[in-house]
Amino acid sequence: MTASPGVPANDPSSVLPLIDDGALHLLAYDVGPEIAASFARDFARIWPRRRNALAQALGADDLPKAIDAALSLRTSSAMVGASRLAGLSEELERALRSEGFAAAARLLPAVSDCGERTVRALVPHDGLRTEDPADDDGAPEHV
Repeated sequence: MTASPGVPANDPSSVLPLIDDGALHLLAYDVGPEIAASFARDFARIWPRRRNALAQALGADDLPKAIDAALSLRTSSAMVGASRLAGLSEELERALRSEGFAAAARLLPAVSDCGERTVRALVPHDGLRTEDPADDDGAPEHV
């Protein structure tokens, strides 16, 4: 059985979350809430450029640019807590390397749809809350 987009190939029963709030909170804790919120806003603002770069590289059969675009999307998605998009980007990169451009291009609509939903989901995170991982009561602090 083949895993669906956004589902890890080694665990088809689990679906990655669209946004991992824990990753966003950790980012806010590590770099400060203003920088984390700015990163989330920039991620949303740059999304169309990243999507287009990936589509153009795949359409041109440009392996180095396609891998660069997939890696850029994967790493920035992971940093902002966009777990499903990071997983899809990794799946696209793996398909590109092992099966070629046609297989990777088939994942592009799922990546695009997930990216659009991710950007919409990030909007409420503009004023990020952060938790101190050492805080025993688990109550988030609004910063």
